[in-house]
Amino acid sequence: MSYQKNHTVLSFIQKINICAWVVVYLTILSQPIFAETRYGKDSKHPNIWQCFSCYLKKFSDWTWEQEKRLGMRDDPKYITCRRYKVVSTKSGQQVCLYRGANDTYTLVVEGYCPAEYQCKYEPDGQEPNIDSVVDSLNDSFKKK
Repeated sequence: MSYQKNHTVLSFIQKINICAWVVVYLTILSQPIFAETRYGKDSKHPNIWQCFSCYLKKFSDWTWEQEKRLGMRDDPKYITCRRYKVVSTKSGQQVCLYRGANDTYTLVVEGYCPAEYQCKYEPDGQEPNIDSVVDSLNDSFKKK
């Protein structure tokens, strides 16, 4: 019985207080004393622990909509391209060539080629060589 009387039980708040102080001491001790010698001398980010604002968004960063309105970014124009040529490979894939307005060409490798495709408008383009793409796909299929 004397064993139980000599030991005092810590309350819940005292346990939380002890845990909080342990966290505070570990946080203080884990900080580098000399950041230049420990992490190097980088002029932009001297110490990653002390760089709280390194990756925050700057006021000079614009959204896509703002860049389009300011003329800094062009909004790509998409048009409907129709299937122009289809060649099957040995692996079962299809290489599709689509043609749109003003000689806009797009080359797509898929399992199935739809009749129409939304492609980026690039006028006065040249027709890509579909045979070289099919040959490279067949060569990669042989290596497997």
